[in-house]
Amino acid sequence: MLQKIHDSLYIGKWVVGIILGLIACSFVFWNIDFGFTGPSFAARVNGDEIALTEFDRALQDRQNQFQRQYRIELTEDLRREMRRAVIDDLVRSTALKQRVREQGYHASPARVDQAIQGITAFQVEGVFNEQVAVGLLANQGLTPAGFRVLQREELEVGDLQGGILDSTFLTPAEFRRYIELYNQRREIAYALFDPATYTAGVMIDDAAIATRYENNQASYQTTESVDLEYVELALADIAAKVEVSEDELRSAYQEERARFETAEERHARHILIAVAEGQEDAARATAENVIARVRGGEDFGAVAAEVSADAGSKAQGGDLGWMARGTLPGAFEDALFALQVGDLSAPVRTDQGFHVIRVEEVRAGEVQPFEAVREEVSAELRTRRAENEFYDRGSDLRDKAFDAYNELKSVAEAVQLPVKTLNGFPRTGDASVFGDNNAAVVQAAFGDEIVDSGRNSDLVQLGDDRALVLRVTTHHVPTTKPLDEVREQVRAELTRERAEQLAEEAAEAFLAALGAGGDPAALAAAGRGTWHPAAWIMRTDANVPTEVLSGAFGMAKSAAGVQQREVIALAGGGQAVIVVSGIEPGEPASMTQSERDQRQRQLADQAARAEFTAYIGNVRDEADVRIPDAVLEPPAY
Repeated sequence: MLQKIHDSLYIGKWVVGIILGLIACSFVFWNIDFGFTGPSFAARVNGDEIALTEFDRALQDRQNQFQRQYRIELTEDLRREMRRAVIDDLVRSTALKQRVREQGYHASPARVDQAIQGITAFQVEGVFNEQVAVGLLANQGLTPAGFRVLQREELEVGDLQGGILDSTFLTPAEFRRYIELYNQRREIAYALFDPATYTAGVMIDDAAIATRYENNQASYQTTESVDLEYVELALADIAAKVEVSEDELRSAYQEERARFETAEERHARHILIAVAEGQEDAARATAENVIARVRGGEDFGAVAAEVSADAGSKAQGGDLGWMARGTLPGAFEDALFALQVGDLSAPVRTDQGFHVIRVEEVRAGEVQPFEAVREEVSAELRTRRAENEFYDRGSDLRDKAFDAYNELKSVAEAVQLPVKTLNGFPRTGDASVFGDNNAAVVQAAFGDEIVDSGRNSDLVQLGDDRALVLRVTTHHVPTTKPLDEVREQVRAELTRERAEQLAEEAAEAFLAALGAGGDPAALAAAGRGTWHPAAWIMRTDANVPTEVLSGAFGMAKSAAGVQQREVIALAGGGQAVIVVSGIEPGEPASMTQSERDQRQRQLADQAARAEFTAYIGNVRDEADVRIPDAVLEPPAY
């Protein structure tokens, strides 16, 4: 809804009309070609086009997700990178769906229904609720039919993926080699040298502080910020004042009565006989034979498991579950709803082949009375009216802010909303005021056209339920802080750097002393370090610093009895000296059978995912792909 506000252009200004008219006349007079239209598609994959609307929607979702997570302004480089990532994802998805069709994967209508009905979000107290599903889909801009297509494609892609995953395996030698490495033990000792133990003896004079300050003034600047005035419109405030009468509620119920009707549903089983090329009569005869077998007393489910070509239902005895009208091919549906409970159909021809159908149960449709859905209708009617008013008032707020140009007092009076103020709003934003939509405000407030002009901004969208216009009253540019204000900060930085240098020198001295012999604990203590004596550890040992583990297991294997020593830097600025004195490979026998089985499944899953990722990459590489330049690098106007 808010996108409508954003996308609608303010074309009522007579100045704009005159300028556009003059430009158009000049083009006609000089016979200039208007051939600068953009691309009509986002990408073409093996002849199938990806719509620009699909790309735009996916790109907007990616940008919104990024801004909610990181709450920073999107740079042009980031926007360009996102465009490339989004179109590449869409191309890969399209190419993969094409490969699925080529390979003949097919999800039956019953299986699609089962998957949809199993979606938790569509359930009420564990039972699928059609009204809830339709409402949620509508909020996402999807129709039930469109969602069925997406769900079917997802199931078919999942079948392809499952086939690849099932074909992936690890050889016993590969698994043993993995266990030898993953469960490997190493005997290590190490000394730690913490910069904090050296700070007490570090003295920093004023000359050093002054030099650091003069050479690094960019590091000691104030935070860029702005003081804001803004007028905010909230959907919740509008909805709280919306009133609807009883007559209006009953009228809305009657207009949408179909929503509250539960259609007749039928629980059916079927047996599918596939039709080979040129074998129509043979397939029909097979279907007639199936009917004769069932009428002769054979169990329908057993016959389905034996002969049905529908892989999705044959294991369940041909069970298709509950189905309503509008979910199945015409001929199948017509036959299903013409049968009585327990009846067998004659062979029904569809694109899949011949079906033999039996109705197990019938569930009659019903209509929920007005009283049962009164609150639901009321909430929806209030929301619709509030959204319409929100849209209208948002457009009005934008237009009046445009007219007022560089002041918001008259705007606020006209729309009957207060002018709010916020001082010291930083370029990094303030989520405590604007929440997850913080980045949109940053982008508006610090935009080149707004930050130093005093002009009113365009309408800023804060999700689907809030919007505002703002103006910057004061722009606080970064300035270098006086030396006296940052003196202690500079002293602390220099002290820390010197302490880290002393820790590094102590570690190097300790390493050299180890080579000459002596007690490691005493040598470490002499250098203000701490010694951790030799112990056998594994890669997952939580009691050893991460950097020490990584360094110890990263050393190459040496000859028996030969120690390896190395100095490594720690994340906090400290130093460690590692001594590796022994290596033992992991043994599968050291693990229980259940542990080995679990680890093998994990490895197989990892290998399978990697193989499927590589498969998608190959499908993408083999596809004939065309992406218009304007999609990757949109022209600036």
